[in-house]
Order: sequence, then C-alpha cells, then structure tokens
Amino acid sequence: MQQWHNVLAHTLSLDGEWEFSIGGQSSAIQVPGTWEAQGYPRRVDGPAVYQRQIDIPADWAGTNIQLQLDAVSYYVEAEINGVAVGTHTGLWTPFAFDVSKAIRIGESNFIRLTIYKPGERFPMRESLAGFLPDVCLPFGGIWQSVRLISFPQAAISDVDIKNDPHSGKVTIKAHLHNASELTVLVRIFSPDGNMAASWQSSAADCEFSADLSVENVQIWHPQNPALYKIEIFLEDESGTSIAQISRTFGFRSLSRDNDQLLLNSTPIFLRGLLNWGWYPQILCPAPDEATIRDEFRRVRSLGYNMVKLCLYVPSQLYLDIADEEGMLLWLELPMWLPVVSERLRQQAPIEYADILADVSHHPSIIIYSLGCELGSAVDSELLGELNTILRERTSDVLVCDNSGSGEAYGGLAYDYADFNDYHFYADLHNFNPLMDHFRRDWRTARPWIFGEFCDADDYRDLDEIASTNNGDLPWWLLEQNPIHALTAIAYSQQPIRMPQLDIPFDGQALQRISHQQSFVVRKAILEKVRAKASMGGYVVTSLRDTPLATSSMFDDLGRTKYDAEAFRQFNGDSVLVLEQGRGRIWKNGGDRPAPVDRNNHLAGSKLDFRVVLSQSGNRLPAGNMQWRLIDDNKQPIESGTQPYSEKSAGHIPTEIASIYFTAPNTEIAQQYTLEVELENGVCNQWPLWIYPTMNEWPTSVAVYDPGGTLTNLDGLNQSAQRITGFGEVDEALLLASVLTPQAHNYVQNGGSAIVLQPGDGTLPVKPCPFWRESIKLLYNHPVLKDFPHRGHTDLQFYHLATDYAVDSTRLKSQFSDVGSIRPVIRRLDARQFTVLDYLVEIKIGKGTLLASTLRFGGGVGDQVNGLQQNIAGRYLLSLMCQYSAKAGAH
Repeated sequence: MQQWHNVLAHTLSLDGEWEFSIGGQSSAIQVPGTWEAQGYPRRVDGPAVYQRQIDIPADWAGTNIQLQLDAVSYYVEAEINGVAVGTHTGLWTPFAFDVSKAIRIGESNFIRLTIYKPGERFPMRESLAGFLPDVCLPFGGIWQSVRLISFPQAAISDVDIKNDPHSGKVTIKAHLHNASELTVLVRIFSPDGNMAASWQSSAADCEFSADLSVENVQIWHPQNPALYKIEIFLEDESGTSIAQISRTFGFRSLSRDNDQLLLNSTPIFLRGLLNWGWYPQILCPAPDEATIRDEFRRVRSLGYNMVKLCLYVPSQLYLDIADEEGMLLWLELPMWLPVVSERLRQQAPIEYADILADVSHHPSIIIYSLGCELGSAVDSELLGELNTILRERTSDVLVCDNSGSGEAYGGLAYDYADFNDYHFYADLHNFNPLMDHFRRDWRTARPWIFGEFCDADDYRDLDEIASTNNGDLPWWLLEQNPIHALTAIAYSQQPIRMPQLDIPFDGQALQRISHQQSFVVRKAILEKVRAKASMGGYVVTSLRDTPLATSSMFDDLGRTKYDAEAFRQFNGDSVLVLEQGRGRIWKNGGDRPAPVDRNNHLAGSKLDFRVVLSQSGNRLPAGNMQWRLIDDNKQPIESGTQPYSEKSAGHIPTEIASIYFTAPNTEIAQQYTLEVELENGVCNQWPLWIYPTMNEWPTSVAVYDPGGTLTNLDGLNQSAQRITGFGEVDEALLLASVLTPQAHNYVQNGGSAIVLQPGDGTLPVKPCPFWRESIKLLYNHPVLKDFPHRGHTDLQFYHLATDYAVDSTRLKSQFSDVGSIRPVIRRLDARQFTVLDYLVEIKIGKGTLLASTLRFGGGVGDQVNGLQQNIAGRYLLSLMCQYSAKAGAH
C-alpha cells in the first residue's frame, strides 16, 4: 500500500542496528544499507532475515499504524509478532504495510523482514534491476530508511502536482484518510516565502482535486532554480490542523520546436554525464547530502548541465538536491536486457506507475526514457503500455521510449520518442559517417540527443588505489563479475597480467598517458557534434570509474581526470569549432568525397580554416575574434583579428570568421597550437602539426605488392619501383604488402623490409579499435625520434588509425627464425591487459623487418584518400624507410 503522510503523526525511526542472518551467517547490520557492503555474501540472493524489537508507546492505542519502508531490494515479506502483514515486490519505490492489528500497544514488538534480492527466485532480467548488476552486483537489503508511524487521526497520500508554466495554473490531487467532516486547505508559497495562492474545500470524499492560479510566475531554471512550496492542511471546524504535509515544485517546461530543444521556451544544449549509480562505499545509489552536492559541483566544473540516471531510480534526497541546485536530470527507468515473461508484463506497469508517482513533481527531471537499448524481446504492446503510463503521469518533459533506438538494437522499427537518441561508441574517423548514415531529412524534424556515447577507456594505477586502502585493493577489482566473460572484461586479471607484460611504463605513467589520450577523444567527438545542426545535446559515458569501465570524468579516488578549464572550452553553452572546406576527386569515372586533414600540414602550405560557433542560451553580441598560432614555447608565430556579427540564441552552428596563413617553414616536424578567442571570453584551441617537405627517402625502394593493398601509396618517392619478383630487388629497401616466403628469405639473408598489412594477411594480427578500449604507447625508438608527439597519440594519428594490430606474441611460433621483437607503437588493451603492436621492429635471421598495420593511405571513414594526402602518414613512412635503409646498410 502507499505511504500515508502527516507531519503531526508520531514516528519511530527503525534506522540503525538490526539482527541479520543470511547464508548461515548471523550478526548485526546497519539499516539503511546493503548486506554486500557490510561483508555478507555477495552471491547469495536470499532469504535474508532482518529482525529487531521495539517498544510501542501506550498513547498509540486506537491509531492507524504503518510500517513504512522507502526502498528494499527486491522482495520482502513482513511479520509483526509472528503475524504476516504483507509483501512487496520492486526495489525502487517507497511502500507501507498496515500493521495496526498486529502491533501490541505498550509492549515490546518483534519485527521480522524476509528479503530476497534479484537472483534465483526472482530472475534478475525479469526484475527491473537496471544496470547496476552489470556494473558490479545486484545489491540486496533495506537500502533506504524504515520507520513506524502512528496516525492518531487523518492522513494524506498519493499527492500529485502538475503545473503549467505559461498560465501559472497548478493542479493538486491527493487521497485523504479519516478526513470526513474536515476542511482541506491548500497554500502555495513563492520562492521568496510569500503566499502565492490558496484554496479550500470540505473533505467530503476520500480524495480531492484543486486548481490554483499563481500570478507573476518565477520560472525554475538551472541558473535560478526557483522552487515553490505547497502545504496541504486538514483542519477541524475550530481551525486546528489535524494533518499537514508539504511538497516543493517548480514551473518548468522542456519542449521542442522542430529540431530545436527549448527549456522554458529558450534554446538549450544539454550536456550530460552518464551516472550508473555506482557508490562503492555503500553499493547502492543512495549517497548522502555531502556526496551529492560535491558530485554536482564537480560535474558543473567540467561544463556539464545534466546527469543521466542510467537505469536506476535514486533516493528522494538526490532529486531534492537536484531541484535546489538546478541540476538537470534524465531519468532512465530500469529496463535493460529484459526477459519479457508474463511476470514482467504484469510487474513493469505497476512499478513504473509507482516510480512516476513518486518522482514526477521534481522540476529537475526533464527527460524520461522507458529503457535502454531494448531489442526484439520488448514488443509494441508492452512498450506502448509503458509509454502511456509515463505520458499520463508527467508533463512539460520529453520522453524517449528506447534510449539508443530500436532500429539500432534490433527492436521496433518505429518509436514513441520525442527526439532522436543513439548510442554511438565509435572510433573517431567513423563517427561522422555514422551520424550521416542515421540522419534522414525526410523524417519529422526533432532534436537529436545522444543518450550515451563518447567513451574513452583509461588506465587505473592499482598501486595508487591500494596505497589509500592500507595496501589492499577493493574486492570489486579482484573478483570477476559472473555476468561478464573474461574475454569481454578482465579488470579482475589486471594484477596478474600487467606484471607479465614487458612494458617500460609504470602505473602512474600509463594512467597519465591514458588521460591525455581520452581527453583528445572526447574533445574531437564533442566538437563533431557541436558542428552539426539539429543537435539537442548528449550524454557522455560516464561519471566515475566503476568495476565495469574506466571511461569516466572522475577516477576511483574521486579526482577529476582533466583540466576543468580546458574541458569547458568544448563543453559549454558556446563552443568554437575549427572547420575546413570540402573537396572531391574524380576516380574511376566518377566523383568521390575527398576528406581533408585539418591537423597535419606541410611547411609553407597555404592554410584556410573556418571558425564555427555553436551557440545556445543567450544572444552573442557582435565583436572581434582574436587568433594566434603559437609554438612549443608559446611564442606567437602568426596572429590576426576578425570581426563577427551578432548571433541569436539557439543551437545553429554558424561560421563566424575565416583564418588564413602560411604554415611556418620548419626543418623539423613539430607541433603548434592555434588559439581563438571571442570578446566575451569564449575560446578554444587546436593542435596543428607542421612537417618539412618530405624529400629524404632512400634512393632505392622496391614495392612488392602481391596483395594489391599498396595501390594508394601514391605519395611514395619517385625512385620507388614496383616489382613482381625478387630478381629485381638488388639490395633495395623492400616495401611489401605481404610477407611471402620470398620476402621472408630476403630479410632472413640480411635484407631490410617494411611490411604494411592493415588487415588480415601473413603476419598474425587481431581486429581491434584504435581510439577506443586501449592506451597507445609510443616507445623510445629511432623511428619516432623525429616524429612529432608529446608522449601520447593525438590527432596526428587521425588518418593513420586502423582496426587491426600485430599480435607479436605469435610471431615466434609462426616464424622459427624470429629473433628480437622491439615495439615502436604498442597497443595496451585497457580491458584485457594484453598487448598488440601497430608498428614493431622484428629481427629475422640477419635482416630487419618493420611491420605495421597503420593505414598510411587512410581510406576508412572520413580519413583522407591516399598517401599523398596523409601528411603524417607520409612523414612517418619516410622515417621508417630511412631507419630500415640504414639497418640494411649495416
């Protein structure tokens, strides 16, 4: 049954110590809390028995008494003094039992709660357990507060508040208990404490509905979270209050005008973080006030204005603080990989209705989704029913039925959504083609909000974590979650596998490199989104490191991984994006796109950039844009000023200025930085790599291409000759696409060769993403001595990125005469803690082989086409050739 409320009622808190037993263990346990966080078996789903005694005051005689629980995971059977008083199913909502007849007034009473969490009796995928079991475990127990309440007379329940921010109309509905012959009085107080409206009527029925009108409405907004207070009184004929409750609400609307997202009729761009509800100290999503406020502060410091509650329902405290602080929320209801049994079909509508009744008055919740990445198991009947329940119980919000979309995950081909929502986890060069593929101008215009995306795995330094915990690692970094196969997630193996790898980087170095690389990825992806029209926002994966993933803003110790000021440059209301013109080529009798390389350029070349403003929120007045190109010492090389005109509010990316200059003449490849700033302080910066004219190729290069994959090396030096047999080699540097037996013998006998194999071939390789799930390690090798980098891969590798890497561990078993193996560019898998190589030096017999899977000719996604256009690739290949030629000469 629903909880009754009355601040005048008598309350006995049952928070604190209970007797507890599970799996043959018995001890004391603290409530609220989860049994796993207090040292009890994590893999046992029940029964867990909670018991305690409590004395009931004599003056509770003749009253209605409820046992109220704010949340229990997952199923509970309640007894008072051996009398069964009820059961409840569902882990996200408050509920109550009427225990009036079972309580012994003026005596000691015995309470017994038998609890099961999702598991064997209640299968997890049928139980709306959300995503936390995938993150770590399905938690169990009384995870929010519990109490006994005596209601001497009247009470109020099921309060529903809806408002219209445009007219100021407020509709309040509630159920009344023992309220006959009483008067209902409703008062609304403005944020400054003054009464804004009132209403009263006789309590003739067991429920009431009141319409009130508020004048001069103060709108709830992130910058001004104006909260109104509603007080409901039940009074007797003398005017004495018999029952009283209060609620807060805000006048707020989220709507859309075609593809423009509007908060309170003003354009907004949503910038959210994905929160899986992971709080390791308590193992349930019920952090305390200080933790919540600190979380919001740190989220805002990086430029975010929203948190997505991914597949869980937080405590009322979390929602109340979000209302107070103006933090926007996206509440994703807890349906994930469901097994749609008959039990789930019956239970889901009940739980969804209860959840929405409990949270819908919070102005901070602006978006709801019914579930995440729902496939074919969820049919239109169930999804349609849940969609109806959601829309009937909410107002002035946007709704998505299936975050990620049915079409992308094998679900329904149509949707019930108010916006487009996709979850693109893609390598950088595939992201724009993926967006273009799903963009259809013939569909009804609506905003595009990425429900989750833009992941970038980091490395966690286990020694550092252990040093903060008396030398021990937390259990969740050592135990394998049985939901995930080791071949998918292997964090539990990190302490075992990492010491076995021959890597000249310690934990701190790996952690630092990974943070530098993930910053690059996030900046690149978010700027791609801001350059597109119709974008309403995004949710970045994720808030903090968890047992499931290290793709986050905050590490296991709660520290921010990135410089906040630098991150806000591309994650704010106004963002500057660097763009270029477009090109085309005529090839094989037809036009084709010719992507350009924004970041890598030849010395002395003419550079032409377009500065694009992605503006949301306030109008941008006209002004002047300052730009400058600086070197490593922050000395200006070029600079200029460009005027820009006034820009209205709204997310419509607009070119505001052009930048033209000649790339610096340099004899060595080096990195520069292009900085741009507007008069109002909006600024951004981008690395540019400038390379000398590439004329230092070996005098003799033989191109051997039986695989036909080197046809795009059109930028190779003029002296290169293509050969079909090895009688033509004559001590030349061999550049091959396949390590054939003849090529192998050539190297074995003292020759020098480079094999470029960007896919399957004679060298053992494995498919893998380049930018995702890994840390690229740049070794101290002569090939990289003159290649520009700062110890990590940046966008100089954009057009080199590949989806294969050499499995060097298999080289010696595949080739008996392999000697030393020297990595040049190595890939450390951030989830498996294994290594592959993108560029590696291999000693074979008397000769030397450089093997690489990098795409020197680009050609995938929006990479450039051919070696001639791949400036960084051409320069790196020239360095490889110089090194190999010298190795062959020795």
